[in-house]
Amino acid sequence: MGTARRCQNLCDLGDDPQVGFGYEGGGQATANMGEQTARVAGSIFNLPDKMVGIWHAAFSGEVRDPEGPVGMVGAGRLGGEILASDLSNEEKIATFVGLLAGFNLAIGMFNLIPLLPLDGGHIAGGLWEGLKRAYAKVMRRPKPKYVDVAKVLPLTYAAALVMMIMAGLLVYADLVNPLTLTN
Repeated sequence: MGTARRCQNLCDLGDDPQVGFGYEGGGQATANMGEQTARVAGSIFNLPDKMVGIWHAAFSGEVRDPEGPVGMVGAGRLGGEILASDLSNEEKIATFVGLLAGFNLAIGMFNLIPLLPLDGGHIAGGLWEGLKRAYAKVMRRPKPKYVDVAKVLPLTYAAALVMMIMAGLLVYADLVNPLTLTN
């Protein structure tokens, strides 16, 4: 069982995992990475609904969803709980690295959302420009003008504002109703 599952077991069961360490082959590691990537993509797709749950947990005291988003404060808290746990040093390192890898995967995939303040928005603009040029080349038309991404600046500002509000809400929720590995 991989370290990502070990952390999930800690969150779900509220007990130390009884997991051994071993090596996985390339096929199993690829399958586990594909599964983790699919879970993160599903989480990003469900992010607006999860943020409603964070709002309720922060302001009405509801129990936080252990599968919900965690802000930087919560991530630091979870890392501290891992290091302060009764796990062996090898298990602490494996769990901490797994948690860190999971956060990095989630942040990287979130960054690919095709909104302009994110890298995905710049990629989308470049792909659109490439499609326009390819179409013009196939149709033997003159080279089209560059894509002006400045035209979507109002959407960019709105998306940036929403992301700042989400970050602030996550920090607040992590302070008043934090996730822990033991509940």
